[in-house]
Amino acid sequence: MRMRMLSVLKSGVLLDIYFFKNNRSTLISLMLWPYLMLGMLLGFGLIFGSTSAFKENIGMDVNPITYFVSSTVVIMACLGLLWDVAGSVLELRWIGALPYVILAPYRISLTLILSYVPRYLLISVIYLLEFTPLIILVEGLADGILKLGVIFTALTLGMLPMIGFAGLLAVLFIMMEEESNVLSWLNPLIMLFSGAFYPAYLLPHWAQTISRILPSTYTIEMARLAALMGSPSMARITFLMGLLIGFAVLYNILAYSLMGAGERRAMQRGAI
Repeated sequence: MRMRMLSVLKSGVLLDIYFFKNNRSTLISLMLWPYLMLGMLLGFGLIFGSTSAFKENIGMDVNPITYFVSSTVVIMACLGLLWDVAGSVLELRWIGALPYVILAPYRISLTLILSYVPRYLLISVIYLLEFTPLIILVEGLADGILKLGVIFTALTLGMLPMIGFAGLLAVLFIMMEEESNVLSWLNPLIMLFSGAFYPAYLLPHWAQTISRILPSTYTIEMARLAALMGSPSMARITFLMGLLIGFAVLYNILAYSLMGAGERRAMQRGAI
């Protein structure tokens, strides 16, 4: 079993290496896209208000640049993970390869999750390295390195529950006979309820209820703690780390338990 997991993990690493090696335009767009998104967020913010108004609205003394850098990195990493794990089920269905992947020696849950973990970590590191000069410029060397560390910790821990959450979506997509791109409208809703565009605690009460069950909410909140002026609160960071670990256990157990049942039901119904 261990050798199987290592072989799937190794295949994911090699897939990413050769993908970016042979698709340089994709690598360039990957590096440009975070700055385009950050520029859009900051641009719209400056159009509709000042930095002081932003601080007053969210009720925290934060650096807007660090705030939106942390948001941008986490949002794009989480979206990439959802597309790579859950979205792969839709893509495999579209090209007619889903039945063959399900019938392969490895469980599809193992294949999807382990194959794309290296890509998530690689892309997260690329995004952080891109924004490192900007963070150090606005925060200084010592504070900048500390805050980059907080963001990286949020990305790493946030990956664990997001894998399980994406696995649950993959179960749903396997069982569905729908061919449309469900993630195209589901992803923006997940990001909205996670507080990606505005803090979750400022959403309506019914929306806050949804945000509390989404692991991305706590990943984004933990990364945004890096934007607080001075040193981030270690007590709050520790609390969020505990929540993310708890969500990781819950969502991954659910995903592991339901994935096999979803595959069997889909085959019985002829959904694949």
